[in-house]
Amino acid sequence: MTLATAIKKLTPDEALAFIDEGGAYVDLRKVPEYLDVHIPGSLSLQYEFGPGLPGRARDCVPLHVPLVLLEEDGVDAEEVVAALRGKGFAVEGVLEGGIQAWGNAHGAPASTDVVEGDASPEGTILNVNDPGAVAPEGALQISIESLWREAGKIPLDRPVVIVAGHGLRAALAVGILERAGLDELSFWWRMRTPARPKDVKRRSFLHPFSD
Repeated sequence: MTLATAIKKLTPDEALAFIDEGGAYVDLRKVPEYLDVHIPGSLSLQYEFGPGLPGRARDCVPLHVPLVLLEEDGVDAEEVVAALRGKGFAVEGVLEGGIQAWGNAHGAPASTDVVEGDASPEGTILNVNDPGAVAPEGALQISIESLWREAGKIPLDRPVVIVAGHGLRAALAVGILERAGLDELSFWWRMRTPARPKDVKRRSFLHPFSD
């Protein structure tokens, strides 16, 4: 069996069946695009060539979680599937049409507010040790590697503000926390870094999702 034939193309309902059994969608778009609009509880693993993507997954996501990739233009799905399977993950397939197909089938996706500047936003400040981030005094410290199992330590009565540096690992925290039932989240980029694209605009889909 070739690698190409081993990657199953999934419909929204087929993909949802894996999610209902404890699986997770994997979103391969750039971090600002993910924050703008994403499937609730999906995991941001920005596509890049090399060991970074599968390494972040292996460090931060339990191996027993089945994964469903979201199809994305310009992404080599075969490469990503091979890399994740090489780390021990079960990749069940690729959702054809990606987030657009999900939205058409299941309704409006989520969006995460982005805050910039030095002024501390209201809420529980969470530092997940994203490279480049300087945690403010009094921030709750939970490493991204521990967040999946320690999300229950975060208070439920206040919004959660994720401190971001370069953003790659901090964005992964968004989906992990949404899966844990925390949906009042914001993303605090305290300063722009070279790793954050300045030319990526927040956007809306041209066509509304169906009800």
